[in-house]
Amino acid sequence: MKVFITAAFGHQGKILIPKLAAAGFDVRAARGTPGREEEVLRLGAKEVFVGDLSDPKVYAEALDGCDAVYHIGPGAHPRELEMGYAMVEAAKKVGIRHVVLLSLLQPYINIIQHLYKLDHELALVKSGLNFTALRPCDYMMPEVHIAPAMMTGELPTYHEDIHRVHSYIALEDLTDVALKVLVEGSAHYHANYELSGPDKIDAPGMAQIVSRVMGKKIKAVVKTPQDLINQLWEHRDPNADFSHQEKIIRSIMAWYKDYDFVGNPRQMEWLLGRPATTFEQFATKAYAELSAGAAH
Repeated sequence: MKVFITAAFGHQGKILIPKLAAAGFDVRAARGTPGREEEVLRLGAKEVFVGDLSDPKVYAEALDGCDAVYHIGPGAHPRELEMGYAMVEAAKKVGIRHVVLLSLLQPYINIIQHLYKLDHELALVKSGLNFTALRPCDYMMPEVHIAPAMMTGELPTYHEDIHRVHSYIALEDLTDVALKVLVEGSAHYHANYELSGPDKIDAPGMAQIVSRVMGKKIKAVVKTPQDLINQLWEHRDPNADFSHQEKIIRSIMAWYKDYDFVGNPRQMEWLLGRPATTFEQFATKAYAELSAGAAH
């Protein structure tokens, strides 16, 4: 079975591609620009496709010969909305058996990216394609939640109200669910899965856990939208137009200032067949791995 996966060298792709290859899939992986093809192939992909996936004709070329697609919209990309529509049009044209869409928890809330995902889900409903929408909450990420604390003793939080409560998901759990859905196929057609870890936690609560894991005091510190932009796109071209990315980030932070973002772990635990990863379990593993890496 051949599957096409977008954002191949992103947070999920680097974890999911080896799992797909081990499960016997032929993986065709997408990159928006040339470069790093050999690294993607080393992950287990059989092919690397490079092209502008906001063009339905290019997307159809990418899907040719594939049975399924896992569409991960590149976060804050200026053509993210168009890419999702192009995927639906191309999948219908080519006759893809199963579309798996990476959506977001609560796609109906007033955050630009969430509303993009809602539009993509609606387009899939209208298309008549067999699809599954995965709706994860915020990701647990070593580079966001562990590495800064190791280096500075601070846990950066990008919520103006530091006591807003969020749910988090481990990328290992999310990619295990994606793998299961792709392997089992028709058992998951026309399903929308809300995916959350078991914690409902604010930034000071996360800092307490990280403090316990590291054996030293870690303080949660509020950062600005510009701080987050600088972290996510540290090496951006200073002459490039980043107005769209800034609009996305400010939309996210404006919502989080006033509202919690929490989900329920039951659907994910049913899909995993095991308990979902807690933030403390994630922090313990990530700290050990980063410490081992630093030692070498």
